[in-house]
Amino acid sequence: MLYITFEKRLRTSFYTRTGYNLLSIFIALVIGGILLAVVNTNPFQAYGDIVNEVFLTSYGWEDLLIKISPLLLTGVAVALAANMRIWNIGAEGQLYIGALAATGVALNYGNSASSAVLIPVMIVLAMVAGALWAFIPAVLKAYYNVNEIITTLLMNYIAISLVDFFIFGPWRDPKGLNFPITEEFAMAAELPTFGESPVHIGVLFGMVLIVIIYFVLKKTNIGVQITITGDNPDAGLYSGINIKRLIIIILMVSGAIAGLAGMVEVTGFQHRLRQNISLGYGFTGVIIAWLARNHPIGILFYTFFMATVFVGGELMQINYGLPKAMIDLFQGMILFCVLGLEIFGEYKLKIKRV
Repeated sequence: MLYITFEKRLRTSFYTRTGYNLLSIFIALVIGGILLAVVNTNPFQAYGDIVNEVFLTSYGWEDLLIKISPLLLTGVAVALAANMRIWNIGAEGQLYIGALAATGVALNYGNSASSAVLIPVMIVLAMVAGALWAFIPAVLKAYYNVNEIITTLLMNYIAISLVDFFIFGPWRDPKGLNFPITEEFAMAAELPTFGESPVHIGVLFGMVLIVIIYFVLKKTNIGVQITITGDNPDAGLYSGINIKRLIIIILMVSGAIAGLAGMVEVTGFQHRLRQNISLGYGFTGVIIAWLARNHPIGILFYTFFMATVFVGGELMQINYGLPKAMIDLFQGMILFCVLGLEIFGEYKLKIKRV
């Protein structure tokens, strides 16, 4: 008789995990192709159009880099907290709060201050706003052991509703034809772009932060504390680490980075605050961090991949009339496939004859 069992791996290498992640993406592409065929769309033609229009045209690369900017920041934000086994599912809400703070500065001081003053102030306030929004679940986690997945997730909807209050109310553009949008920002409140392209310098923020966070985690005392506590909270406690304080610091820094993503999106691309300003960048950041296993190089690679999914989804909506729900479904399939293959990263499949 044959028995199929799973044997715990003593160690799973980075390359093994990466291989399973790439396999999960391939499986998701296959399933996505089947779904496209079901709705009478040729999957080979659709995937071919994505490759041609995204990677072989200048406007495709521009759109790709614009999408990479917030995705890279939310991916870094989630990955930082995850290094300590803290799951910040609230990057979406922190992004909205950061965008709200930056918008307040742009609307009130955009015509009276220079870009050299406005941009740094908006960056700081957006990060402070994101950090304060993360402070609430951080305290609940640190002192009352309230599950941060629940609190950060629920606070997303509060943040989105708060933004809706302002764009439907006091900040609504009287010349906006009754649409829930604010007035367009002054030029001084917009991020500089590269030449004549719409690609803004916000794409560099995430890359700089990846380098900084990697250095902090690998070369500083607080990085050692994060690693120890993330691997074994009891070991961190016995080592004299103030775990409560560390939880609050990490979640607030994670929220600050996600808040910066909101500032980048609203000042670099949208140039005004509007409803649904995020395309789910905060939630996608969770997928990116999970796929990358919080590794900096992995975050860059998977951010590029997920940005391609976003841009390719927009192209399929335009070229084939597919709904946005298809794109959300594809993202869900990627995460589902990753979770499904996760067991093979942690365990070896053993077939025994008894």
